[in-house]
Amino acid sequence: MRRPALFLLFAALLSVASGGVAFPAESRNARAQRARREQAHAKAEAEAAAAKAKERRAVQGYREALRSNPGDVAAMIGLADAYGSGRGVTKDEAGAVAWYRKAADAGSPEGRYALASRYTSGRGVEQDFAEAVRWCRFAAEQGHPQAASLLGFLYERGIGVPTDYAEAFAWYRRAADGGDVASQKLLAWRYLEGKGAPMDPVSAAFWYRRAAEAGDADAQGRLAALLRAGTGVPRDDVEAVRWYSLAAKGGNAEAFAGLGRMLLYGRGTQPDAEAAAAWIRKAADRGVPEGQFLLGILYEYGRTVPRDEGEALSWFRRAAEEGDVDARLQLAGMYLAGRGVPADDNAAAGWYTRAAESGSAEAQAILGWMHEVGRGVPRDLEEASRRFRQAAAQGNALARDHLRYLESLPPGSR
Repeated sequence: MRRPALFLLFAALLSVASGGVAFPAESRNARAQRARREQAHAKAEAEAAAAKAKERRAVQGYREALRSNPGDVAAMIGLADAYGSGRGVTKDEAGAVAWYRKAADAGSPEGRYALASRYTSGRGVEQDFAEAVRWCRFAAEQGHPQAASLLGFLYERGIGVPTDYAEAFAWYRRAADGGDVASQKLLAWRYLEGKGAPMDPVSAAFWYRRAAEAGDADAQGRLAALLRAGTGVPRDDVEAVRWYSLAAKGGNAEAFAGLGRMLLYGRGTQPDAEAAAAWIRKAADRGVPEGQFLLGILYEYGRTVPRDEGEALSWFRRAAEEGDVDARLQLAGMYLAGRGVPADDNAAAGWYTRAAESGSAEAQAILGWMHEVGRGVPRDLEEASRRFRQAAAQGNALARDHLRYLESLPPGSR
């Protein structure tokens, strides 16, 4: 029994004599992975060093340009930006303001806008809204789109000037005309919702298209939604899919859901349930209500996932609580029919009411019927007529028929 132990001891001594204890050799794959990591790290360090050297050379170039021509406003702006970001020089907010002021004094709209922004935020200079307005107006009147947008914001909020919504809108419009994407989207939203401007879906679509064509993913997704619904533009599912695809590629989460819906139902493109489910899941995971609703649909009908009414109900409820009208209608219908949940007319009426508050003509019509027959709510023909009238105004034919019937009843029977 001692001989194997002696043999092992002898082998260990040989190992020590030859330079140390022998460990298992590193696998070829592990060595290759380690080498790749080291190469990637070295490459990243080299690229970072090259970038810093490039920034230092840029700063040196600005200084040389100013020595040659002290009035070179482009060099002033470049140097100000460098001090503000700390690229190529030690970060110095006050130094950035000093160079922006030189450019502003020389008449540069970019310098004037930057100085206005600094006075608005208080970065590198004491906050002074009156000065912000003064410099912003100079730049805006020179045609600087971002300055016009900022001036619109200051008028809208009453910062440094009396609140003036008409003046704010006028400056936002000038900014949008000049290509400021944020202002284009703001105008589009206001025209769509009738907030601070007359409700005008055609103008909303126009401005979303301008911003979308400039590459803004949010605007691309919103334009796609208008094309899908035919709001402000002729309905065009093919174009909707194109814009949804661009928006999704740009990372717009709402577009994930919109593209998933189009793929699921084959609108504007060939149906593709697998691709649809992937986009819908991405949207739901990011908290997009439409994506949550559509994921509920997948579970309810077993599309690409095992059929699971409990999971479907959970996703419908999440989407409904976040304001998705389709989800609210779905939940209301489930409670009304007792499908996947115990029948509950009161719960159904509650969800139809919330859907109606979101503008659903279908919900208004069903609430009208519920009040007409007294299901889930007290029987009330006046309230039924009011609900039917609201739905009929949105083109709901069933509501028009019921309203016509109720209005034909003798006054005493109502």
